[in-house]
Amino acid sequence: MKFSDNLRNLRISRRMTQMELAEKLGTSQSAIAAWENSKREPDFRTISRIADYFGVTMTALLPSSDIVDESYVTSIAEQLHQNPKLGLLFDRTKTMSEEDLDVILSVVNAISRERGD
Repeated sequence: MKFSDNLRNLRISRRMTQMELAEKLGTSQSAIAAWENSKREPDFRTISRIADYFGVTMTALLPSSDIVDESYVTSIAEQLHQNPKLGLLFDRTKTMSEEDLDVILSVVNAISRERGD
């Protein structure tokens, strides 16, 4: 199931309007509508707030796949949540080109090699 469907189902199960959810999350009704219609996706911190509000894990909100190890995904989500800089880095890289991602990865690899990681 897609994030948009998961969000809509959670909202409806609580008998909330998009406006009510927007107020609870500190965002706009149009943002909720865009997320539910798959026109946009919230950033990592907002997904975390949504999960906290509904009392579900972030993996429960995100699209599921039979080939994804849920414990691994949960571990990554927890690391991103615990370290705001990692969450920010993740959010900023979501819309980057493959070429830009390759540049960033080469920088990270160079730093790791320099430190002996």
